[in-house]
Amino acid sequence: MRLLWSLFVCLCLVSCSNKYGDHPPYPTFGRILVNGQAAAEARVVFHHVGDWGEKSIVPQGWTDEEGKFVLTTYAMEDGAPAGEYKVVVEWPAYRRGKNVGPDRLAGKFSKPDITSLTARVEKGTNDLPDFNLKADLSKVKSEPPTGTKGGRRKDDR
Repeated sequence: MRLLWSLFVCLCLVSCSNKYGDHPPYPTFGRILVNGQAAAEARVVFHHVGDWGEKSIVPQGWTDEEGKFVLTTYAMEDGAPAGEYKVVVEWPAYRRGKNVGPDRLAGKFSKPDITSLTARVEKGTNDLPDFNLKADLSKVKSEPPTGTKGGRRKDDR
């Protein structure tokens, strides 16, 4: 009987445990602006600061036409775990399937070790302040090279 009771207690504890461990997500959303204008179809990635254990947790999302994003960590648009983050933003000149154009931001915010952008996610709902980035957009082509199919040159096959 004691063995049966112990098994019952263990099953209850397992069923009540948090499926996210120590890092449950909290709704997190924000907006990316470039030179004061919405950055549509920019990729936003949050890289946690400090040691969070063996698994890397990398919340990310894409901006909509208004530059707004909602982060996804474990499930679609579930948010991000509470903590400090380095924020990476890449804004491709175009997207054609898996092919993306050059970064309109010239890589200035493209890696955790070079970006100047940071964010703090708290327990609860997080409506982050706008990220208002500055960039010279005149040098980036907004279309794939001519003679391409899906962003590849004919001679690249």
